Amino acid sequence: MIKPILVITDKCDVHADFVTIELRKLGGDIVRMNTQDMGCNSDFTLGKLDLAEPWHLKFHFKDSDKTVTSDSFDTIWYRKPEQVEPDSNITEEHAQVFVKEEYSYFLRSFYNLYSHKTWVNPFWNLRHSSQKLPNLELALKLGLKVPKTLITNNPEVAREFGENCQWDLLVKTFHFSGFVVNQTEAWHCFAKRIDKEQFLQFAKTISFAPTFLQQYIDKSIELRVTIIGEEVFTAAIHSQEIEKTKSDWRAIDSYQIKHTVYDLPVEIAQKLLAFNRHYSLVFSTFDMILTPEGEYYFLECNPNGQWYWIEELTQMPMAKTMAKLLMSI
Repeated sequence: MIKPILVITDKCDVHADFVTIELRKLGGDIVRMNTQDMGCNSDFTLGKLDLAEPWHLKFHFKDSDKTVTSDSFDTIWYRKPEQVEPDSNITEEHAQVFVKEEYSYFLRSFYNLYSHKTWVNPFWNLRHSSQKLPNLELALKLGLKVPKTLITNNPEVAREFGENCQWDLLVKTFHFSGFVVNQTEAWHCFAKRIDKEQFLQFAKTISFAPTFLQQYIDKSIELRVTIIGEEVFTAAIHSQEIEKTKSDWRAIDSYQIKHTVYDLPVEIAQKLLAFNRHYSLVFSTFDMILTPEGEYYFLECNPNGQWYWIEELTQMPMAKTMAKLLMSI
């Protein structure tokens, strides 16, 4: 009997939905742990009552009426879990924070306790491979081109960097993606191309936080590379055809941008596969640039990035490939 795949994700994850369909075509199945509603949707026990025996695990998920024990699964797909939502009866903010933190640390311990299982991808490997600066260094060592980069809180050092880059700069964030004002107005932090005038307008604020600056690289197209096992899927994102997406294609709904299948050169694909092997990843997504001169630039790796919109816009069989990977590893 084929054991089900334990999928750790959130309630609205369409990637898990479509991969589950493909898994069932192959004779497999899943047990889905939606971390968002763990507090109200699951009963669980993780204990070691007999110290000579392994830990005893039991998760029961009410929505699917499925139960997970230590022996009922061999493979875990760590997809996109969200923070656990406290019970609606918990109204005090400090109590909500307490519940969220306790669940967060419990889940980390759970992931580590079962690190001997087969993961796509291992939790701690995802953490290591999500760091922007080591990833730029690794890309360089693998022979990939990367933009000149500076992170500083010193306005004068930043100004010198701007001069070095002929005042053609990109400013981006390490992680912060946006904020909501008065629960009604959302602001997003996309990468932005800036010149000297824009730099000088905000130069004093550089001292407030680490400021991530890069030399701006002219683009012919942007590339989204998704690696599933040893399969490399590359989509060309024609971001330069729309004014709002010239600096960052995420600035509008991705479905409004032309996407096409792209034949990535073998030598570039091999370097990205080597990147994955360095971190022991079996899945990852990469953002790259193809310049008008035909040069490829590595921007960053998201080892747990989104990809299903790529399948919808290009018809590349990514969900089927992910299902086959989960069944075979």
